[in-house]
Amino acid sequence: MKFPFVRPLAFTLVAASLAFAAEESNPIKDAMKYAHKAPKGEKKVSDRIIDGTASDEELKKTLELYKAMDDAKPPKGDQAAFKEKVDKLIAATQEVIDKKPDAAAHYKEAVNCKACHSDFRLPPPGGPGAPGAPAPAPK
Repeated sequence: MKFPFVRPLAFTLVAASLAFAAEESNPIKDAMKYAHKAPKGEKKVSDRIIDGTASDEELKKTLELYKAMDDAKPPKGDQAAFKEKVDKLIAATQEVIDKKPDAAAHYKEAVNCKACHSDFRLPPPGGPGAPGAPAPAPK
């Protein structure tokens, strides 16, 4: 006995699961994209926070995205150390929202891209340090 509906049903289930997986977000990427990247010629939200020109809405959304990062697993490195850095970022952003003295300086200190990327970001495919990439030339 043949079941002509099995293939279309299987295809539908696979397509639905792929669509669902595509909708899942990565809180780290979401926060980085919103607060730390900008179209060419525009200031990043994080830069506007530092110089005091970010809107209240931008501050609230940035804080929300940082809070979503708090329980995220970093691509590499120690989870506890990542959480500590994110907690500092959250606290500094909250200080800016609360308009506390030296809040912008605290935020600027917490937004240390190199410190986080060195410890927690995977190298780009084929880039220095990536598996299979050529070793850097000696100096």
